[in-house]
Amino acid sequence: MPIILASLVVNVLVAGFFGLAAGFSLNSILPKLDVVFGPDTPSRRILACLYLAIAVASAVALLVVPLRMGIVVVLLPLQILYKTLTVFFVADWKNPVPWWNLVISALHATSLWIAFSGQGIK
Repeated sequence: MPIILASLVVNVLVAGFFGLAAGFSLNSILPKLDVVFGPDTPSRRILACLYLAIAVASAVALLVVPLRMGIVVVLLPLQILYKTLTVFFVADWKNPVPWWNLVISALHATSLWIAFSGQGIK
């Protein structure tokens, strides 16, 4: 199940990083943070909480093997759905977030396909 582990690691690194950056408004480290995620508002901080929840759930799945597949079958489909929807709801086609969301969605979809095709479940 290496690809499932890769999906979880990507979640921890990407969602964790952007959750912390958006939540704590780390504009000094990421000067284009406001351009990509909008100004520091309550809605951006709510998004940061969502990212951090994804990162924490993924970390738990990585560390607690008996819970891994239970978390994966709930977390990854939700992420695929919400990340795919961002392409349709973010009006700025130059914003990189929806496009990177599609890349992560493809990784997660591949992980789920492998897991449910019998190749990843042991």
